[in-house]
Amino acid sequence: MIVMESFKLAMACMVSWGVGSFVAKVATNRIGEKAVVWDVFGYAVAMLIYFAIVYKPGDIVNGDKAGNLLALLAGAIGSGGAIFFYLLLTKRDASSAVPLTALYPVLTAILAFLFLGEKLTIAKGAGIILSGLALYLLSI
Repeated sequence: MIVMESFKLAMACMVSWGVGSFVAKVATNRIGEKAVVWDVFGYAVAMLIYFAIVYKPGDIVNGDKAGNLLALLAGAIGSGGAIFFYLLLTKRDASSAVPLTALYPVLTAILAFLFLGEKLTIAKGAGIILSGLALYLLSI
């Protein structure tokens, strides 16, 4: 049951990010890097709707101040990624820019291994190495 739920969430994420990246490329073709401003507004509206449906006002902030600050930091860092993504889309075709940026989980896996003690299996290690090769091949 958990595996199927995880699969559905992963597929929804993939479709959302895949279609969103395509639409981002169309937007940058039309208005350039200014598209990132509209992208941020789109995120904000979607998040506010999600929060209104899922959470009660008091549920958002909890007693774990460090956790709240880390989540804010993650959002700020991720926003930087969105800016760089739009800048890249103005300079490269979506067929190369999107796969290049989609390799960010490799860095997450390495950081989780180094700092969180998560396991790095042989298969995951091989995947990281092959991802590095993919990054090289996509960049040439």
